[in-house]
Amino acid sequence: MYVPWEFLALWVGVPVVIAGAVIVLAARSRRGASRTGLSRADMIGIAITGTGAFLVAGLSAAAVVGTAFLTFSSEPTRIPRMPVSSDRTPAFADKSDAIVGAGYETAWLEVAGLPIGPRWMLFLEGALPLVASCAIGGAIFWLSIALRRRKPFTRLLPLGIGIAAVAVMIGGMGAQLAGAYGRAMVVNFLGAAEVTAGGDGTSTYESLAGFALNLDAAPIGWAFGLALVAMAFQMGTRLQKDTEGLV
Repeated sequence: MYVPWEFLALWVGVPVVIAGAVIVLAARSRRGASRTGLSRADMIGIAITGTGAFLVAGLSAAAVVGTAFLTFSSEPTRIPRMPVSSDRTPAFADKSDAIVGAGYETAWLEVAGLPIGPRWMLFLEGALPLVASCAIGGAIFWLSIALRRRKPFTRLLPLGIGIAAVAVMIGGMGAQLAGAYGRAMVVNFLGAAEVTAGGDGTSTYESLAGFALNLDAAPIGWAFGLALVAMAFQMGTRLQKDTEGLV
């Protein structure tokens, strides 16, 4: 069986390199512990956390590239989770007396000749959460380096955490909005009058919904939490600066 080299490089080569880095950092932890005042267990934990965050950031960045390749080059384009409007009961529901109601909420489509507009929206739906993961991984990796140097309260670290907070909010909320608008653009491309039964939502046959958005506001809460962490590190940076001025 042929295995693409890109698959081997991403899912085999990168973890091997990261695992090697963890081993090297763990081996150097004894000498680093004597310089920083941290125990060897602390240094190993920081090394594992930092390299793991680096791995997450790297894989997320690679996944963004892969998402772009699949979204813009695939023909036909496979679109998952298209909202479906239908009053029909699926046939399998008749096979059990315990099922008193059933229906379809989504379906996947393969669309030929999809324009660039909905492709961009679908790309953003998949890419924005990956960018947020990359930002969080980068911030954690940055923090691990600062901890190894025994200087967790640096001037730029709160900025990095703040950027991660913004990325989480935009990634979480923006992905949902982009996905909803992208699928609505797909419906318009297919012909809203034909595939949505005129868009009135009262048809007795299966049809696509013109627009559907179930907004999850959880990313806003996570973003505010990260913003508070950034503010705490900013206060720590000021206190550390004032303390160094007194010494």
